[in-house]
Amino acid sequence: MKEREFHPGSVRSILVLRLYFIGDVLLSTPVLAALRDTFTDARITVVLKRRAAEVLERNPDVDEVLLYDAVPGYHSPVWTARFGLGLRRRRFDLAVDLTGDFRSSWMLVAADPAYRVGFNHAGLGFLLDRSIPYRADGHVVDHLLKAAALVGAETDRTEPRIHLAEGELRTASDLAGGGGPYVAMAPGANNPLRRWPAERYGGLARRALESHGLRTIFVGSPTDRSLCSRAVSASDGTGVSLAGRTSLRTLAGLLGPARAFVGSDSGPLHIAAAVGTPVVGLYGPNTPDRFSPRGAPAEVVARRPPCSPCGQRRCTRDAGPCVEAISVDEVEAALDRLLARTKEH
Repeated sequence: MKEREFHPGSVRSILVLRLYFIGDVLLSTPVLAALRDTFTDARITVVLKRRAAEVLERNPDVDEVLLYDAVPGYHSPVWTARFGLGLRRRRFDLAVDLTGDFRSSWMLVAADPAYRVGFNHAGLGFLLDRSIPYRADGHVVDHLLKAAALVGAETDRTEPRIHLAEGELRTASDLAGGGGPYVAMAPGANNPLRRWPAERYGGLARRALESHGLRTIFVGSPTDRSLCSRAVSASDGTGVSLAGRTSLRTLAGLLGPARAFVGSDSGPLHIAAAVGTPVVGLYGPNTPDRFSPRGAPAEVVARRPPCSPCGQRRCTRDAGPCVEAISVDEVEAALDRLLARTKEH
C-alpha cells in the first residue's frame, strides 16, 4: 500500500500487536517504553495471548491489555477479522505490529489504524505504511526497537522489565522459605529440543551446594513437574521443586533474590534477567546472538554444530539434540564465573 503521511503530534492512541509467548512479550517491553517516552499523552493498548498477560501487569508503559485468544475458535480467520473490526471502532492513530504473521496482518487490516508500521516476517509488509524486513542477525530486542524507531521514538531503554508489587514479593519470599541463599534452575522449555537433561541439573545442584553453599530451587510450569522431580532426585535431595506452584509474577518475585539462575532459552530465563538476576543461559538449536539474556549479568554456554540455529521442529543429528552435548562441568564453570562477578547481588 502507498505510505500515508504520519503526524506524530496527532497520536493519541496506539495499538501494539504481540501475539506470541511469554518471553516474546517480555522482550518487547523496551518497545513499549520507547513509545511511552515519545508519545507521552497517548493511550497504549497491547493485544496478546492470555498466557503472557501477567508480563504487562503494573507496567507503567501500558494502559490496556486485550486478549485475542479469550474465546474458543480464536484461530479462525473469521474471529480474527471480527476482533480487528472491534479494534476499528476505537480509531487508533498508530499501530505497531511486532508479530508480522498472517494473523496479526489480517487483524491489522480489519482494525484499519490511521498509520501502521511493523515487520515483514510473512511477506505481508505491503499492508503496512512502513515495514522492516525480517533479519536473523542481532539481538531480538534491538530488532524490535527498529519498529519504534520508524515513528521517531527514542530507543535508549533496551532492557526488558517486569514490574512487581510488594505483596507479590512477600508471597515469593514465603515460597522460597528461610533456608539461606539459593540458585534457581528451570529444567523445562516449551520446545523439548532446548531442554538440557534434568539429571544434569540435579548434578549441578549438588555442586552448587558443595562449592558455594547454595541450595537449589527448581522452577517451572505444571507441565514441568516431572522434569523438576527428576532433577530433585538427581540432586540427592539438595534441591526442592516449586514447579506448578507459582504464577508468572510470583516466579519473578522468586527469581529476584536468587544468587543466580540456570536454564535454557525460555520464559523463566528472560524473566530472571528482567528482574536483574545473574543468568547462566544454555543454548543449542536457538542462537544466543538473538536471544541471550538482556538486562542482567550473564554467562552463555552454547553448542553450535553446523545445523544450528535450526527450525527446532525435529533433530536430525545422529548424536541427538545439540544442547545435550553441554556437560555439567561446563555449566558449573560458567556458574562459578558468574558468582565470582556478582558477589554483591
